[in-house]
Amino acid sequence: MRKISILCAVVSAVAALAAPGRAGVDVGVSDMSGSDSYQSVRANASVDIGQWTLTPDYTRYHTAFTNGTYNDYGLRLGYNDGPLALGARGSVMPKVDGYSQGSAGVDATFTLNPGHSRQGAKLAGPDSGGSAGNSSAALSMMEAEGMPYIDTGLGRVDIGVSANEVMHQDDLQAAAGANPLDGATTSRGKTFDLGETDLSVYGGMEFLFTELSAQVTKSAYDRSLSGESLRAAPFLTLAGVDGIEQGYPDLSYNLRLKWDVLPVVHPFITFTHTTYQLGESPSDAFELGGAVSLQMLRVTAGYEHFAQSGTIARDYLMLGAGLGF
Repeated sequence: MRKISILCAVVSAVAALAAPGRAGVDVGVSDMSGSDSYQSVRANASVDIGQWTLTPDYTRYHTAFTNGTYNDYGLRLGYNDGPLALGARGSVMPKVDGYSQGSAGVDATFTLNPGHSRQGAKLAGPDSGGSAGNSSAALSMMEAEGMPYIDTGLGRVDIGVSANEVMHQDDLQAAAGANPLDGATTSRGKTFDLGETDLSVYGGMEFLFTELSAQVTKSAYDRSLSGESLRAAPFLTLAGVDGIEQGYPDLSYNLRLKWDVLPVVHPFITFTHTTYQLGESPSDAFELGGAVSLQMLRVTAGYEHFAQSGTIARDYLMLGAGLGF
């Protein structure tokens, strides 16, 4: 209860500062803690200006194995015209323990609706609530009044594509003979630059009280990763996974189910499978949770289990709160 009170207070304070005195503002904060002293905080806001939406977001993260705290700052500009949603997002993460990251991406989502559509959040992709497509973190900000943004009648289908370029810079390398995940590093002497291109296709379907969404992402790199003594990238966000992980992904797919069983209760379940470069074992992530909507306020809670061969499985608990008005 204490965490809920703190989160609600933070959200209320942000809303008071950000609100332009009219409808169309959403703010959300989520806190996650777990194995290996894991701690992360995500905060985001969304302001509608006509057909345009401005969405700043912030992520703060550290574990027992990070030599410092990572801070990622992002901003997305979206354009909605009925069934069409276009977006562009960029982010920057200052250097910590020799590693820094930046990204820039674009996306397009189209709604197939038997009825009529208006501006609003989509069922899948970057425009589904969280800039990174995360599950419960996104739900803490979306539809805080518990009512759908888009009038869908009996059903709706969203389909879309996105492209994202991630720029990695690393002053350190894996120590001789060390596993890239072990954390043992030495200085490179010269910064290693690596470009990563993530191409995604995604879709969502809504029928009566059920939402089903899926996303597949393929990653390509501008140079070979083998023979470079690379350590696993220490800051990795995956669609549908709330925890910050590490590694250079190869292929990832995510499935999510959400139900609006009762007017104020919205349970969800997600599954994400990811394969990696550098010989890193595939991972599976499961998350169970739900959101409770009370007028403008939404409180979200979730449990996430992340399993990967060769490493100890990790468990996380998430608590979030959001306001929409």
